[in-house]
Amino acid sequence: MASDFKSHVLRRDEKGVFGVPFKRWLLAGVGGGLVYMVTSFAFRGWGIPIGMVAVILTIVFTAPRGGIPLWLRLIYRLRGSLLLIALRHPGSLAARLSDLLELPVEVVHLDGDLLFAPPHRTELDLREWITFATATDDDGLIFVDSPLEGD
Repeated sequence: MASDFKSHVLRRDEKGVFGVPFKRWLLAGVGGGLVYMVTSFAFRGWGIPIGMVAVILTIVFTAPRGGIPLWLRLIYRLRGSLLLIALRHPGSLAARLSDLLELPVEVVHLDGDLLFAPPHRTELDLREWITFATATDDDGLIFVDSPLEGD
């Protein structure tokens, strides 16, 4: 008997419409409803169209790529561009804005010797591990100084 396996068994399949999961549709609907309620007071005839645009923008900006939503990627891109401009032009408006936002320009400099340095040695010896088939409250993973005697 043969069985078929999914290629990514650790990911849960989420139900949705048009490839968009239900939780994003729910977020977009609630966000669009809130925008509609707020804008309907200020702009009488434009509440529904502005609410629909808010729904579409919410769906677009929450689309993940590599686990990071689009809005967060755009913020990271803006922050990186601001830091690079501040580094290249120290007296510019971008440099003053990065100082105001407390973004350190030093993080743009990458030191290869520091980045690719081997990890420091630790004093903890992790060679002897004890695990239990059935864990109780005081059992679990224990680190010991010397090898234990067998039963």
